[in-house]
Amino acid sequence: MQLLPEGFNYPSPMLVFTFVMLSYFIVTAGIAYDIINEPPAVGGVPDPVTGRIKPQAFMPYRINGQYIMEGLCGGMFYTLGGVGLVLLAQAQERGRDKMTRGLCRALGAALSIISFATCMSFIRIKMPGYMR
Repeated sequence: MQLLPEGFNYPSPMLVFTFVMLSYFIVTAGIAYDIINEPPAVGGVPDPVTGRIKPQAFMPYRINGQYIMEGLCGGMFYTLGGVGLVLLAQAQERGRDKMTRGLCRALGAALSIISFATCMSFIRIKMPGYMR
């Protein structure tokens, strides 16, 4: 019994990985929220000294709301953290040479740590009293 039609080939693993990471970015960036609620790209807050409006990328104290740029930044760093974890997993393969494994380890650890630190700073902007 043949499961695939004639002439059909499975997609390459890298293509599948690309689609999975793209869908992960779309979900974590809140694209559906942005389409449904149509928030502004960035906000504005008046400067107490000059009275001028300063751009504001994050909506502080609002857990259930976001600006478009806030969602895209958060989604990008979540995705970079995921790529870092994938690189750390790739560094464990025995078939790779030593230099490639070391590069995967270093880059994966750096991406994971940078992503974690940035996402924690985003959380502290959204919820100033959280985990203190």
